[in-house]
Amino acid sequence: MVVSTTLSSVAASSSSAPLLTSALSNVALVGSSWVFSSTFFTTYFTTKFLKYDSAVETKKKTDFETRQLQVLSGTSSTPSVKSTENTGRFSFTKFKSANTMITPILQSMSRAQLLTLFRFSGSLLMGIFLNPQVMECGKRLMFTLQYMQDFALPAAFLFVANYCNSIALDRIGISLTYTSKCIIPLITVLTTLLMDGVGALPSSLALAMLIPIAGGVAMASWNSPTFEKKGFLAAMTSSTAQAALNVSSKRALIKTGISGLEAQRSMVAVAFSIAICMSLQSCFQSNRPRSDERELEKVSELPPFWLALAASAAYHSEYVLSFMFINMVQPISYGTCDAIRRLGIIVAGRFFFGGDPFSKLNYGGIGFALLGAMGYSIASAK
Repeated sequence: MVVSTTLSSVAASSSSAPLLTSALSNVALVGSSWVFSSTFFTTYFTTKFLKYDSAVETKKKTDFETRQLQVLSGTSSTPSVKSTENTGRFSFTKFKSANTMITPILQSMSRAQLLTLFRFSGSLLMGIFLNPQVMECGKRLMFTLQYMQDFALPAAFLFVANYCNSIALDRIGISLTYTSKCIIPLITVLTTLLMDGVGALPSSLALAMLIPIAGGVAMASWNSPTFEKKGFLAAMTSSTAQAALNVSSKRALIKTGISGLEAQRSMVAVAFSIAICMSLQSCFQSNRPRSDERELEKVSELPPFWLALAASAAYHSEYVLSFMFINMVQPISYGTCDAIRRLGIIVAGRFFFGGDPFSKLNYGGIGFALLGAMGYSIASAK
């Protein structure tokens, strides 16, 4: 999926790929691919990365091998199992003996910082090199560097939105995080009011839809088993940064006149630079005592390489498809699909990873917030 989505920048000018061009211009195909990619791939691999625990994974593998040997031997006793040391799988931990600089830096970072670093670095590399016109990768790189300054502000918001979203997912879970992000329209309205005045606000019906959004988020958080102060604040910060990203990126796009995919590469390049600075800062502060026990739990444990690559690829696919889809449809269609996508993420997250049971009030709040977000998109588009 990643390969097909990144071909969009050259598909229009390629006369030898009519089927690819037709597929990438199919609104229904691109939209459904965006929703499917975000709902399943991004939800699974992002959460898997954040929650990865080698001890749990090793136990699962040992139990599976034990059951397989029991079936083959026809006995119910527990036979001897191979050593659980994972010597064949490629992981970041194996860099320790080969590279004494990179591994300590990665080990000093929190899981949310690691995910942010791998997402932006992977997306940048895929955007530049994962293209049939391989010989023009230098041209794409220079073009990306050329517009980094124009997209510096939206890139900073992109970094904050992603980093805080990872913190929220790790602390309060998928359901409450994505319900909280329904408050983005409310933050957008407040930002618009402060920057452009009352005349730039949407219609009265759209403003009325902010009530079920705010009420729904409050109901979803009320006595929720996953509610945690730092996690909820991280979700609110991510939503605020996302709203600011929406406003600032549109202005930068109008100013430069480049495509959304090209803008995405430039923003990712700036965000990656910020992530590098964050990584170095974490390394310098690694010897300081940490008061947060949750940050100490997995401080030296690095997820396997395949999981980091999958999380980066899922992120890249989601954003590329999103930029493609938003340029094909009206805001009303995009907002409706986005609300469906958020609901799908919440349902998929519960299916993949389970979680503490929510009360009827929490479920009602999730429903109100999602319906309010969809209603706002429809009313503001009209």
